[in-house]
Amino acid sequence: MDKLIRPVFTLELNYKLVPGLVTIGKYDGTHPCLTAATTADKILIHSPHRKNPNIVGRIVWSESNREIATLNINQSISALAAGVLLPDDDKDILIIGTETHILAYHVHDNKDVFYTECPDGVKAITMGTFKDSKNQILMVGGNSSVHGYDHQGNEIFWTAVGDVVTSLILMDYNKDGSNELIVSSEDFNIRVFKGDQIIAEHVETEVVTGLAVLPENRFAYSVSNGTVGVYEQDVRLWRVKSKHFSISMQNYDLLGQGSTQLITGWSNGKIDCRSIKTGEVLFKDTMSTGISGVVEGDYRSIGKTDIICASCEGEVRGYTTTKSLSTPPGSGLEQETVRELLARKQALLLELKHYDNNTKYNENAINQMESYENNGVIPANTRLQIGIATSEEDSKSNQVEIYVSTNNTTVIKAVVIFAEGIFKGETHVVHPPNSKLSSDLLIPLSIPRDAPVDIHIKALVGYTNSVQFHVFEITRQLPRFSMYSLLRKTTSKQLDSFVEIKINERLQRICMWINQNFLLANDIEAENGPTLKVHLKCLRDKSELTMSFDVSGKTVFYTEKMSLAADLVQSVATFLKIENLQSKASFPKEEENLTICMEKLGEIQDARLRLGTDVADRLGQIRAYVIRAEDSRLNDLQEMPKYYNELNKLNKELISSYNIRLHNYNEGLETMKTINSIIQKASRLRVGPNSANMINYCRQAIKNNNIEGLLKIIRTGEM
Repeated sequence: MDKLIRPVFTLELNYKLVPGLVTIGKYDGTHPCLTAATTADKILIHSPHRKNPNIVGRIVWSESNREIATLNINQSISALAAGVLLPDDDKDILIIGTETHILAYHVHDNKDVFYTECPDGVKAITMGTFKDSKNQILMVGGNSSVHGYDHQGNEIFWTAVGDVVTSLILMDYNKDGSNELIVSSEDFNIRVFKGDQIIAEHVETEVVTGLAVLPENRFAYSVSNGTVGVYEQDVRLWRVKSKHFSISMQNYDLLGQGSTQLITGWSNGKIDCRSIKTGEVLFKDTMSTGISGVVEGDYRSIGKTDIICASCEGEVRGYTTTKSLSTPPGSGLEQETVRELLARKQALLLELKHYDNNTKYNENAINQMESYENNGVIPANTRLQIGIATSEEDSKSNQVEIYVSTNNTTVIKAVVIFAEGIFKGETHVVHPPNSKLSSDLLIPLSIPRDAPVDIHIKALVGYTNSVQFHVFEITRQLPRFSMYSLLRKTTSKQLDSFVEIKINERLQRICMWINQNFLLANDIEAENGPTLKVHLKCLRDKSELTMSFDVSGKTVFYTEKMSLAADLVQSVATFLKIENLQSKASFPKEEENLTICMEKLGEIQDARLRLGTDVADRLGQIRAYVIRAEDSRLNDLQEMPKYYNELNKLNKELISSYNIRLHNYNEGLETMKTINSIIQKASRLRVGPNSANMINYCRQAIKNNNIEGLLKIIRTGEM
């Protein structure tokens, strides 16, 4: 049973804070200062230990509360972080991200470290060491890419992500002693970068909204549907789901056992402390409004850090390890073991009670068969059989079908299917009316994306008049490419969209890959011939896929969808443990789309320069009219209205120009997002260093506006 924790300190900031934009920084190198973005587009810095109250400049100290200072940004703040960035300075630098720019600000010296434009926007920020750099690097996630900057604001890293970045962390993911970059984005993916190369991908059911570094090479993640979980490399240790959603996560040792727990702040104001290994709630508290952020710092200057939670209304609470919470070393493991054993005991006792009831009915029943049926007693040899297959080629359903049946006269009262990302709410219940109960049931499923899915099936089995039912539980995994069925008839036209790779592997191994990753009625077997061709139809959109394999190693996937071709290349490379793979590709529709986007991007950039020049001209005119208006106010009042009318006209033109520039900027973002999405898909047509090199080549081609060069790189993976 979870316990309630009490804060060791509370304070009121009297400012409304933006959820998710809270950090903490030691701007003088010693004392931590709580820092947050307010709803008025200001940065609030709470500094209870400041010694110099007379600092002047961009920071404005509050007159009502001498511990609070504000920094006016006058732009919508989209990301916030603090950390050591300068090589020879131990003072934290405040990093502020807006929709278009990034500002690195030295709070203690009250000066800008650098201020640079981010054409792709700023959605997430993190700092740390990465790749070969020994100094700290600032990582910035945008609408479809990740940029890395050094302490002078020079761009030293770039990679395409393909969708809006939601969170970034740097940590040692694969236990090799150096940091990897973990990126979550709105396409439900968590990608792990080792330098320029993607070494792992995790696919979730909805948008991943947050990531947090945990000890022992683990990380926590939160999803927009209220899920919070923990990964250790490619293994998900646990996950829980709530009707509210996580705002901020932080690891902290609240139990005083030498190992940390996961502290999560929720949108409804709940704060909970969970075991990193099991996800069990150990302690909790609730604030009056939603949580804005959870950070860690020695806020009381006692030589020990506290966990600090801030609410959206500006309430701040600090929690720490106390004697009442702490337990002797090792007792946590013992308590966990006892809890598991007690839970097992309760489950066994309940099961034993049900068996006793069945035995009693068996011994005392007058009409034995009627009693059996009413009380849920079924034959001991009853088995639940599961069959999973794709619908027939001429079927109208075009779905994956699950066939559930019993091996005798018992009927299936209901079937509950739990699966991530297939159903709204993750659970699907099939409950036929009593008049249609039978010993078999056909359940159609539509899998929205090409990813392996675990299907957990619970079936209630008994008789038509039964009051109690036996629950059969079965788990099956649908392969990655479940929504593809074999074609008996194929179109004679060969697709001009394909990817070609070279695989030095026997056809028998290729058949094993096909049989493991596709849901086929019969296993594919390698014939004696030199080639193997498999023709498939996608059940989602009825598009065709042809896979051609040759004994020489030449492998071609014919499909109009580049994303599907990329998934196939990655899947076969993983199965065959291929670490480096080059390919040739031809996707005319994607190439045409890319050409249009590149030309459009050039036009947008030209228009942006013209608009900037027009604004500068109008600003010069405004200054001249203001001076003339002031002169006429003193010398000739009759002339003054004329100048103010001109100013009013110029002001309307500026507003109109601003709206055009805003539309131009948003159009540029969408165009760049499309370009980066195509590049990201094309990079997945290669494996290992070839994939990373291709992205770097594409970056150079985009900078030089070399459309032909970009198309060649996507086709061949080379400059």
